[in-house]
Amino acid sequence: MTPPKTAIIRTVPSKEGTRFLFRRNIAGLSVFKRLIFSLQRAGIENFIILAQDISVSDKNWVELGIQNDARFKSQIRWGDLSKELTEDELNSLELPSEVDSVLFVESNFVTTAGLIKDFIASTQGLEKGSIASLPVESGYSDGMYLLPPSSIGCYLRSGTFEKPVTPITLSGPWFYRQKVEDSQSARTVEKELLHEHKLYYSQFMDVWVNSLISIKISSFLVRTPLTPNQITLFGLVIGLAAGILFAQGNYWSGFVGGLLLAATAVWDCCDGDVARLKFMESDFGEKLDTACDNVINIFAFTGLMFGTAHAQGLAQAMIPFLLLIFGGSSIFYLIYFPKGGKGSFFKNTPIYEVIQILASRNFIYIIFIFAVVGKLDWFLWLAGIGSNIFALSIYMCKAPKYHRP
Repeated sequence: MTPPKTAIIRTVPSKEGTRFLFRRNIAGLSVFKRLIFSLQRAGIENFIILAQDISVSDKNWVELGIQNDARFKSQIRWGDLSKELTEDELNSLELPSEVDSVLFVESNFVTTAGLIKDFIASTQGLEKGSIASLPVESGYSDGMYLLPPSSIGCYLRSGTFEKPVTPITLSGPWFYRQKVEDSQSARTVEKELLHEHKLYYSQFMDVWVNSLISIKISSFLVRTPLTPNQITLFGLVIGLAAGILFAQGNYWSGFVGGLLLAATAVWDCCDGDVARLKFMESDFGEKLDTACDNVINIFAFTGLMFGTAHAQGLAQAMIPFLLLIFGGSSIFYLIYFPKGGKGSFFKNTPIYEVIQILASRNFIYIIFIFAVVGKLDWFLWLAGIGSNIFALSIYMCKAPKYHRP
C-alpha cells in the first residue's frame, strides 16, 4: 500500500455549531486549520472537504483564509454533505485512478503531524484495499481512518464498513489525539497539546526546567501576532542586558545578569515552541536562532571580561578571555567546517553528545551557579582553559576520521 497523498475531511457539528471549529483557536490556529496543516506536514497534498451545516459565507471565509495562508502548499476542494450523496456524486470527488488509499478524518480531530506520520507508516505493510484505524481504549476509532476510495460511500451512508477494520497500535512517542466538542474541551486540548511539545526536547535542562517555563510563556505568545523570528531577536535584548550587568563587576549585577542569561535559555525554547505550534518552521529561522545564540554568548563572555577587569584588573581578565577566544574559535571551526550542522561530522562518536550539550546552551546554568557564589571570574578562567582542552579533544577525534583514505 502506497502512502496516501489525499485526505478527506468531513465537517462534524460541535456542541457550539460547525462555525466553532473554524473560528475557535487552539494555540494560535483554528481547530480546522490546525488539522489541515498537521495533515500537510505528514505528507498530504490534496484535501477534499465534505461540508455539512455550513453557510456559504462561512465556507467562503474559511476557504479564503486557507488559500491566502502562505503555510498552505496543497490543493483543496469542497463537497456538499447537506444531503445524502449518490454514487455519481461520490464519483465526482474525482480521485485519481492511481489512488489506492486516502485518509478519512473528522474536522474536530486534533493531533500532531508526528502521530499522523507514524499512523501512515504503520499501515504500509497492509494489503491493498485494507481499512485501518486508530482505536481508543473502548476499541472504537477516534476519528481517523485509512481506507480505499471504494469504501468512502458505505461509510458516509451508514457509518460502517463492508470489511473488517485493522486496528493500528503506535509505538510512540507521538500518541496525542483528541476531539474538540466545545470551548471547555478546546481549552483542555490546547493545554495538552502545549505539554506534548516537551517531546521535542532531549537535553536534561530543556526537559526538566526550560520547557516547563517556556510552555507557559509560549501559550501566551501563540495568541499574539509575533513571529518566531521576532521572538528569537528579542532574546538578543535579554542577552545584551545580561552582558551589560556582568560588565559592572559587582555581586548583585552579576547575580541579576546570571538570572537574565538563564532566562535566555527559557526564551530560546519559546521561539521553537511557537514555530512548531503555528507551523512556521524554516531553515532561515533555524540559522537565525543559531546565530543569535552565538551572539548572546559573545555578549555574556565580553561582559564577564569587563566585569573581571573592573574587579581584579585588566591582566586577570584578558588572559582567560584571549584563551577563550582562541579555544571558542577553534571549536567553531572544527565543528562547522568542512561539514556543518552542529557537529554532524561527529555523529556516532562519544564527543557528539558533548557538542549537542554545548550547542543547546544549557551550560549557562553553570554560569548562574558561579554568579550565585560570586565567582564569575573563576568561570572565565574555567571557560578559557576548558575551551582549549575541548578544542584539542575535537581535533584528536576528527583528525583520524578526516584523513582516513
